[in-house]
Amino acid sequence: MRTSRRLVVVSCFVLALIFSAFPPSSFADVELVSIEAPTKEAWIGQRVSFSVKLRGKGPFVGASSFSLPQIPRTVIVKIGSPVVSSEEIEDDSWFVQTHEFAIFSQATGSVEIPPFEVRFTNRDGFTGPEIGQVQQVPALTLTIKRPPNSEQFGFLVTTKEIDINETWNPTPGPATQGAVFRRVISQEADEMTGMALAPPPTKAPPGIRVYTDHPEVSDNTERGAFRGTCRDRITYYLQEPGTLTIPAIKYVWWNPESEEFGSKTLPAVTFEIAALPQTDNAGKNAAEGNRSLLVMAVIVLALGSAILLLFFWQRERIAHSLQATWEVLNPPDRVAAKKLLAACRTNDPHSAEAAWASWRGTQSSVYTPTTELATSVLELQRHLYGSGDSTSWKGESLAKAFNHDRHRTMAPVRPSVLPELNPNSR
Repeated sequence: MRTSRRLVVVSCFVLALIFSAFPPSSFADVELVSIEAPTKEAWIGQRVSFSVKLRGKGPFVGASSFSLPQIPRTVIVKIGSPVVSSEEIEDDSWFVQTHEFAIFSQATGSVEIPPFEVRFTNRDGFTGPEIGQVQQVPALTLTIKRPPNSEQFGFLVTTKEIDINETWNPTPGPATQGAVFRRVISQEADEMTGMALAPPPTKAPPGIRVYTDHPEVSDNTERGAFRGTCRDRITYYLQEPGTLTIPAIKYVWWNPESEEFGSKTLPAVTFEIAALPQTDNAGKNAAEGNRSLLVMAVIVLALGSAILLLFFWQRERIAHSLQATWEVLNPPDRVAAKKLLAACRTNDPHSAEAAWASWRGTQSSVYTPTTELATSVLELQRHLYGSGDSTSWKGESLAKAFNHDRHRTMAPVRPSVLPELNPNSR
């Protein structure tokens, strides 16, 4: 009995020595995720670099995933591939994976990057099991300032220079009513992402309809370079005859080195539009159209009267059924989605932004929009808070991206239709 007690005492003493030499809290004091920024002050529309470091006791496995936050009037871009290194912390060796990011903001004053989620996997030691990590990247606050006397420009890009050129197909000149002209405006700038370059205004006089495609953006980050490109495609449809002019487009930027404004103006374009010749069948077609409208009006009136009588007779039952059906067919997320698509059809950017926020609030915390949808939402914000008239926004690209995203998240898992193998073996 005494021998057993002595063995227990000795074991406890040895364990105490081990834990005093290797305290278990040493790992807990190490930040698994940290964020760093060389500078926290920048001009409006200027690139601000920051990095996120991930730490693990063993090698990293697979790719890390970030849920980047959406900040009004701000774009965050991930740059290149992560760099893996090691750090010595309290005599322990840690694997470190460093990810580079760039942020561009059109907001002034204090701009906060809120905490956001990161998911990564590392081994426990060199050959240990894989450990999945879900951590929060700490918040980061930046100060964005606007150059003096720049309020008149609204949307402003900060870079040394922007290369701007345009092409037309066909070349503008004398045209006939109903003609179509396509215009491509290209912008390129160093230390800039294509997503942060200013969208072109789409103002045109009455008689010319303007259609815009989704901008084509790309970034070159090879060999330490960072150069963004944005190509905007605009289509002009000449509806009415006469002499019509598309206004000039002026691009302005701020040079942070010389602290001066730079600019380039694309000249105005004038069309001499000839009217289409009138045909002899116009009056006959109009009369036939009027007769068809009269017949349709009588049919609609008769059907409307019958429907009103039916509703009046069965109004209570119909109202109850409609209310029940409405509640089943129109949950909050579906109502918000309908409002968003309706705003896209009418090209109403303010209603679209409100509907997007309402729909986003009905989704789970783990929901992440597709790259196409996130880009379309940023494009909407560029039109709302950028230069020019926000009424020039077109909702077709946002509606398309939103529908693709909904189909992705709502796609059912179809059961297998293949017969069982060896059904008699049970």
